[in-house]
Amino acid sequence: MKSIYSVITQADKIDKNTLKEYIKSINTAKGEIELIKKDVLQYISKTSPTLYHREDWLRIATKIYNATDKAGGVIYRLEYIINKEWQIPPPIKQRLANLTDNVIKIIDEFAGALRNMILGEKVLEKFKAIDTLEKEADQEYRGTIFTVLESNIATSSMLLLLNIAEMLEDISDTIALARDDMHIILLNML
Repeated sequence: MKSIYSVITQADKIDKNTLKEYIKSINTAKGEIELIKKDVLQYISKTSPTLYHREDWLRIATKIYNATDKAGGVIYRLEYIINKEWQIPPPIKQRLANLTDNVIKIIDEFAGALRNMILGEKVLEKFKAIDTLEKEADQEYRGTIFTVLESNIATSSMLLLLNIAEMLEDISDTIALARDDMHIILLNML
């Protein structure tokens, strides 16, 4: 997500090699997450008779992978815009950067909640932070949509930028749903 933020904020002046590095970074992360998901699934299958909440953990792993896949989709759309040398108007660029920054914060809070799963109270604080940030992401998404629609840009650019905003919002929603699955696990642990 931080690579996406960098590409959005530097879209007008990013060179092709740097863009390729960002794309490689996202693809590497996606591959690593896919391997981790595979390892988790193997672990669950081996320990399934003794592992509680395995379905919830499987849903969480799948949602994390889906969010990563969406991030890859965002970067490829940004790459297309940059390769076509289409300009992203500053108000749209700022809105997308704000939305991306919010999604990064949601992911950071989710990762913190995951690390603190055994500390019930700290996890609940992280859950509340995720809820607040997700509401902010919804507002930022709506603002981004209207900013794009009110801009004077080509329809093809508009469609791609709207799609990017929607994918960022989907990442936010997916992580919030994974948070819900974690909350179910936590409630059953108490």
